[in-house]
Amino acid sequence: MTIYLSGIHYETDANFIQSLKRQLLNLGCTIVNPDEKLHDRLGWSKSLTHRLSLILESDTIYMLPKWKDSTTARIELTAAMKEKKNLCFSIDDIKNLITTLDG
Repeated sequence: MTIYLSGIHYETDANFIQSLKRQLLNLGCTIVNPDEKLHDRLGWSKSLTHRLSLILESDTIYMLPKWKDSTTARIELTAAMKEKKNLCFSIDDIKNLITTLDG
């Protein structure tokens, strides 16, 4: 399962992100972190276009705790809902989704 991380905020704790990544990798997930894709070098609209293409390639969108503070994350959530992507707001949501998909 490919999981897109949405809502990384400048105040997001790096230790939280690393712990989350470890947990997701241990669950067998592939992680797409748009903030590791050099979006700072792109203009805002090109960055957003690229982020939306990454969402299309992902199975699930993981909304990080402070996603509501980010205009980009709110746009990403809207796009994910439009595309009927799985939405998760906690690691337990991911675990439940994996259990459901495994049947």
